[in-house]
Amino acid sequence: MKRTFILSVLALALTMICQSAFAYDYHVNGIYYRKATQQLPGGGCGETYLIVVNDDEPNTYSGDVVVPETEVINGESLRVRYIGSEAFYGCTNLTSVTLTNNIVNIGFHSFADCPLLEVIDIPSSVQQINSNAFSNCEELDYIFIHSNVPFFLWDDAFADINDHVHIVVPCNCIEAFEASEEWQGIQLYDDCGNVGIGESETATIAVYPNPASQTLTIEADDLVTITDEMGRVVRTMFVDNKKTIDLQGLSSGFYFVKAGTEVKKVLVK
Repeated sequence: MKRTFILSVLALALTMICQSAFAYDYHVNGIYYRKATQQLPGGGCGETYLIVVNDDEPNTYSGDVVVPETEVINGESLRVRYIGSEAFYGCTNLTSVTLTNNIVNIGFHSFADCPLLEVIDIPSSVQQINSNAFSNCEELDYIFIHSNVPFFLWDDAFADINDHVHIVVPCNCIEAFEASEEWQGIQLYDDCGNVGIGESETATIAVYPNPASQTLTIEADDLVTITDEMGRVVRTMFVDNKKTIDLQGLSSGFYFVKAGTEVKKVLVK
């Protein structure tokens, strides 16, 4: 019943697309893309956008990957809307992925078998997570959901991870998620301060250089979040002693780096 329903919805909305016959069309700034066009109900094509894919092989990506909001292809600015099926599958050296608020769909097995992936943020724009999206991610500890309302999950979207992963929804939204059919049976937590997130209240954090331009080094032993001046989370990661991150993709301005209850203000140039 559920799968029949979602397939009919997607046929009217987002996933009936005019796709290229090739696995990937473009390789830009380290990310592989397929170009697609939304098919509108009744015929005709709507928005043309990009899908993040791999280069036809597992283990395409490594380190900290930042998916941009848009990419310019042949002079045309296109929004990055989908994480394709198996896009990050089997990336054994992938440590983090930053998704932007243009992403609406996370595909089948998209992050499966990524043993070093520890934390991932699901932006509020996401409307669907498909089967086994995060299966066999042994080190995955937190999935942060930023939508205030429940969205569609395939039955096994969180297969084999819900027993060890904290799936965290916004404060005061947990009842709505638990009441939704798609989210029933999934252990959820909220970020109201009464769950096991950022438990260390004595954390000491050092952040340098400040101002920073290309990289930022963080010294801590905790879950670290970086937010912009509007309070939007731009990075989430575990830091074990020390970690240097690439600031590519962050606009100039002030950011707040938090570990436990301690916050450092950083200027990115």
